[in-house]
Amino acid sequence: MSLYCGIACRRKSLWCYRLLSTYVTKTRYLLELKEDDDACKTAQQTGAFYLFHSLAPLLQKSEHQYLAPQHSLSELEKLLAKFGQDTQRIEDSVLLGCSEKHEAWFALDLVLNSSSPINASLQKPQMETELKGSFIELRKALFQLNEKDASLLSTAQALLRWHDAHQFCSRSGQPSKKNMAGSKRVCPSNKIIYYPQVKVWKRLSGEKLQKRWDWRWKDCSTLHPSTGPFLIAHS
Repeated sequence: MSLYCGIACRRKSLWCYRLLSTYVTKTRYLLELKEDDDACKTAQQTGAFYLFHSLAPLLQKSEHQYLAPQHSLSELEKLLAKFGQDTQRIEDSVLLGCSEKHEAWFALDLVLNSSSPINASLQKPQMETELKGSFIELRKALFQLNEKDASLLSTAQALLRWHDAHQFCSRSGQPSKKNMAGSKRVCPSNKIIYYPQVKVWKRLSGEKLQKRWDWRWKDCSTLHPSTGPFLIAHS
């Protein structure tokens, strides 16, 4: 019995060590990408991109849920070229994270910061046809996404929105510059650094959602009749 317990403890310890080692390695890799523009640009070569249109993510319908397709850098370059956009716009993408195999994940909005937003808006149906998906408001699709996609897309949307709203330095009024990973913006004139402060949507479990709904329903239904669980499931 003691021998069995000893083997079980060693296996558990080994599993915990591997888990911790993987976490530390991923964290160090992501920190490198956030601080080193060249390393981040290299990661884009083998990374995967999630696409947005006016902060609405590209989704594909699969049975009773939505899937968030990934696109390679070469696929994204071909798409931008086909719709008359400069491939340099890829630098507007933001880093979301990476897999255990260090495949970096990025998000790019095809309309925000575009030099011709009206033209891009008109091309939305053609883009959806080309990409075999639809650009859907995240709050409408959040509960039909798996946990990984819901977390990544909510983080991506928050980061893209923050960068779109902070293109100018609040002190000098000069345009601020995003680093390659999107982990900060710098004002070239006074070197002030701005870091993203974002709020992301959280998909609650059924039990937690019901508790929050029950707790807030009395006040919300009286003061704000349109308020429901879909609007309060964020922090």
